[in-house]
Formats: sequence, structure tokens, C-alpha cells
Amino acid sequence: MANITQYIIKLLGGSGRTFQMRTNILVSAIMKVAGLAISLLMVPLTLDYVSKAEFGIWMTISTILYWFAFLDVGLGNGMRNYMAVSVSEGDMPKAGRYFTTTMLLLSMIFGAAYLVAVLLLPFVNLSQLLNTYILPESYLKKVMLVALTFTLLLFVLKNIGYVYAAMQRYAVTEVLNLLGHLLGFIAIIILTYTTQGSLFYLVASLTAAPVIVFALSAIPTFHRYPDMLPSRSKVDLTLRRQVIGKGLGFFGIQITSCLVIFGSSNVFISHFCGPEAVTVYNLSFKIFNLLIVGYTIFISPLWNGYTDASVKGDWFWIERTFYRSLKVWGLFVVVGVVMLLGSGPFFQLWIGDKVQIPLSVSVCTLLYVLLFNLNNCATYLINGLNVIRVQIISSVVTTILYVGVVCLMGHSLTLEGMILCLAGSYALMSAVHLYQCHLILRRRAKGIWYK
Repeated sequence: MANITQYIIKLLGGSGRTFQMRTNILVSAIMKVAGLAISLLMVPLTLDYVSKAEFGIWMTISTILYWFAFLDVGLGNGMRNYMAVSVSEGDMPKAGRYFTTTMLLLSMIFGAAYLVAVLLLPFVNLSQLLNTYILPESYLKKVMLVALTFTLLLFVLKNIGYVYAAMQRYAVTEVLNLLGHLLGFIAIIILTYTTQGSLFYLVASLTAAPVIVFALSAIPTFHRYPDMLPSRSKVDLTLRRQVIGKGLGFFGIQITSCLVIFGSSNVFISHFCGPEAVTVYNLSFKIFNLLIVGYTIFISPLWNGYTDASVKGDWFWIERTFYRSLKVWGLFVVVGVVMLLGSGPFFQLWIGDKVQIPLSVSVCTLLYVLLFNLNNCATYLINGLNVIRVQIISSVVTTILYVGVVCLMGHSLTLEGMILCLAGSYALMSAVHLYQCHLILRRRAKGIWYK
């Protein structure tokens, strides 16, 4: 792993903006590894504190709360891009107005969502929804309310991290995320020694921890960047059209390529191939997903790096960095093939004979993961340059084709066929987006290709 990291650093080597990217990548990688370790340790610790059934309830509740993240309709990403442009232009007051205005809009959206949820909660039968009757209905409602409160607060406060992304300090956001996980981990340790197992205490601790971290991070953030401190005078509703317009574009991409294609795979596989196939697919994906996690670590800082470089007209850096990111993708292809060759013995060691993972499933999953990464390589450049019109169209069209093919042919498809449908979707999007990147880098992008 050390040799891989050194090779990637060499590919990204340089000074100035590139040095900043390198620092972000290394720190982010360390934070991701530490976060993964905490997550692994958290599972047995939590299962010692609450029952398996209560742990399952928490997992189900967290899945439900995940859907609330899409209520920001892409405003966070829209704000991120415009803030990065303002920072690169040296206009910090304008960046502050983008931040304040967007935070106001997000507070209004999530405030309204919270009010609606609180009003509807008394009429929802959570016991039936969660398919559990081991806890009183009133207790489940109390757990859901506290989880909802802190989760919606986090969706607003976590945008403080975009301040650092705009400043080319993406790694700080990863540090804040890790501190949130660490605080939750410490809270569970304390609860284990001071209280009896309680789902309410568990959920309150895990949802409150990241909120506390991001809320406290506001103090040093606004002290260092006073132009970002929200105030009534910085609310500029003339900017809302830009932020909302671009945000809705990102929202469309999230709903289609992220939620429908990437996020619904288990639903389609379960419906057409059965729940056992879902287990086989997820065990295979869990291993090869490490390639997605690893590659995302290395390309995430590039988003706003591309923004900064485009504002300053540094197209040489953009072109060089993009082609180097493709080389890094090629390196992950090699790593993926090595993982594939060793997957059989690994699965035998990991799960024994409990579940059989056919080599054909692993091959299809690896192909899907590699194409997913390739698409991300292209879209991070497109997103950074704020030219997402083609990406919106390709995401919508590909999603329609994917759903249509799966619904029409699903009953005749094997698990491998279902995975290849996923791979085909990202292959199509990758082809379109790489072509757009080619036009952009050759300065030949016109019309819709540069909107």
C-alpha cells in the first residue's frame, strides 16, 4: 500500500496547487483508514451495548434518515462551486454572501421538513413500519424524533466543510468527519460502563456527535475566515437563483445516477433474482468497493482544484492533472485484477462455506466498480468547471434506459446480468463524459458541451 501511495504522489507531484492536492489526498487517506477502523470497532461495541434486534432497528432508522439528505436539492454542491470561484478570484466577501445565503435557504428547507415530520410522526405506526414489536411505540417515536432532530441539524451544519473545500483544504472536512465518528465511539464506550443498554441513548449519541463537532468547528472557521460568518447583512437573495439553478442540476444527477442506478441495485436484484442473490452481490461488492473508496480519496480534492485552475486560466495544470488522474485509475485497474485473482481464497477465509461467491460474479462486480470510478474521474473535472448540462442529460437518459432494460428483461437475467446492467450504465455515461472532457481540454467544447 505504501508503494501505491508513493506512486500516486509521484504522479501528482509538483508544487503550489498540486502540493495542496497532494496534502489533501494524504490526509484524507489517513482519515478514511482511521474512520474505517473506528467503524469496524464500533459494531461489536454497539452489539455489546444493545441487542441485535435494537441494533437492526438503528440500522433501519439510519437508512430512512439517509433519504432526508436529498432534501437539500443539491444546494450544497451549487454553493461549493460558486464559493470556490469567488475565493479563486480573491472576492472573499462574495464567497461569504454565497455561504450565508445558502445556509439560510438550507435552514428553511430542513426546518420545514422537520416541522412536517414532527406533525406526521404521531400518525405513523413505527412498529409496523420497522416490523418490530420488542419496544413500545411511544419509545420508538422518541428515538425517531431525537434521530431526526440531530440528523437535520447535521445536514445544515456539515456545509461548514465546504468552506474548507473552497479554500483548497478539502482534508479538513475529512478530519471533522473523523472527529464526529470518534466522538460517537467514545460516547458508546462511556455509555457501556455507565448505563444499561438503551436504544435511545445509542441513537442520541451517534447522531449528536457529528453535530457537536461541526457546531464547534464554526468557532475556529469563522475566526480564521471572518467573511464567512453568517449575518443578516450578508444575505443576498439575488444569488439564490444561481445557487438553486446549479443545485437543481446536481440534484438531478444525484437522484438519477446516484440514487436510482447506484442506490437501487439491491432492490432490483432482490426482486428479480431473490434475496439470496443480494447477499452474494453485497459480499462481492463489499470487497471491490474498497477500490471506489480508495479512488475517491485521491480524486475528491481535484474538484475544487479544477475550479481554482479554471478561474486563473491554468489549463496546463487542468490537462496534466486530469491525465494523471486517468493514470491513477489505471493503477486501480491493476490493483483490482490482483484482488480478483485473490478473491477466491479470501472469500473462503472470510466467510468459509456459508456463502459461495462465483468467480463470474466477482468479475462482473469488478468491471462495474472500475467503470464507476472511470465515470467519476470525468465528472469531477466537469463538476469542477461547472459545466454539468450534458451530465444531467446523460444521467437522466441512462437511468431511463437502465430501469427500462431491467424491468423488461429482469426475469430472464442472472445475477451476473443484473450487475452487467449496472456496469453498462456507467460505461455509457463514462463514454459521454470522457468525450466532453476531451472537447474541453482541446478547447473545442461549444454549446451544450460547455454549459
